[in-house]
Amino acid sequence: MPSMDSGYLLTEADNAISLKLWAYSSFVGGGLCALVLLIIGAVLLHPESRKHLDRVSFRVMAWALLANMVFGIANGCAGLTPTGTGCTVEVWVVQLTLQLSTFLLFCVALNLQLVLVHGINGQKMEKYYYICSVSLAMALTIPPLAAKQYGYDELTDACWYASSDRTERLRWQVSTQILWSIICSVGELVTFATVLYHMLRHQVLHGHARSRSISTVGTRSRAGSVDAHNLPKPPANVYRGVIMRIALYPLASLVINSITVACDLYASVSSGVKTRTAFRILLLNDFCYGGRSVVYALLALSDPALVRALTTLWRVAMNKTDATSNDTSTGGPKTNLSQTQITVHIELNEIRQLDDGTQLPPTQSLKDMANSDMSNASISKDMEAESGVTFDANATRLENMRRAQIGRAMDMRQEAQERKQERKDFKKQI
Repeated sequence: MPSMDSGYLLTEADNAISLKLWAYSSFVGGGLCALVLLIIGAVLLHPESRKHLDRVSFRVMAWALLANMVFGIANGCAGLTPTGTGCTVEVWVVQLTLQLSTFLLFCVALNLQLVLVHGINGQKMEKYYYICSVSLAMALTIPPLAAKQYGYDELTDACWYASSDRTERLRWQVSTQILWSIICSVGELVTFATVLYHMLRHQVLHGHARSRSISTVGTRSRAGSVDAHNLPKPPANVYRGVIMRIALYPLASLVINSITVACDLYASVSSGVKTRTAFRILLLNDFCYGGRSVVYALLALSDPALVRALTTLWRVAMNKTDATSNDTSTGGPKTNLSQTQITVHIELNEIRQLDDGTQLPPTQSLKDMANSDMSNASISKDMEAESGVTFDANATRLENMRRAQIGRAMDMRQEAQERKQERKDFKKQI
């Protein structure tokens, strides 16, 4: 039985569908990335909302989003103009921003492992993420540009690797693009699995520790007991949702890179689009390359840090609007009430009354009573000093207990402040 793909020829209409899918999806992705970057810029302008974005992974993601915006625009231009001298430059920009985005998103996954598992300060490592990503991207894209490997691709009728020699083309594509995409994909998978195992392990160990603490607390007296449900949790457990949400960036990169690598290898090994299956794979590859910017833009837009920052910015804007409307509504002639001084004299009278309603004559004034109390107290102290009477043992014990409780409360407050600061520092590093 003959195959359904036998005798298939890539028509101009099919090729136009492929190029339009590649170009339009790329432009949509680039536009979404630009929109998200504008939102991030608006949030950063306000100090109250800016603090929510103070996170290493978010800053790295923002730079990757900028690279994806340029990638989407250049990719769309390459899809609309598959021929000409500009094709070489467009492919180089596409490859440069593609590699830069891939390396930066891998750094997001790497930063999670370094901070959570190895306890390395992510803020100190941030500059190395940028330096290494830019250096590798330049080192991988400049040599094929100098060797004139970028240009019009006759196999796919688009701007891509231009060599007509299949062996040379595959060698350049594997060494400068596919191999590094595979390395980053494997690295993202390893780091994601390591972080997930670390969090599950800490959750189990913390659960056992809380169980032991609850059993220990149950044997204590009520006066010295501690609420076991309020025991401090490790930062990894406190920010478990945030960590898993951050891990979606490299996870999405892993899925997209795996698909594009498989499609690129198939297109490079095969001798052009000569079957219906090859055409479907070409469309899938075009959609993945064009739609990767859409995926990253949507992930960034739904990031918890950006959502909290936008909520804060909206609340501040609404408060300013309400204050302005209140000032406008009360904008009539104002009386200067602040210049009017009112002096109020208060007299304190003591009323003594029995249960049957009979009033007793007032005693001496409060001042005389205070003076009398002070004199009586001084007399009693003098008598006590003269007689050599000491404090009661029970009063001394109660005073010691009170001081001990105050000391414990101050220690607990200090520990709570240290844990709060530790959580803030941890959140900035991830």
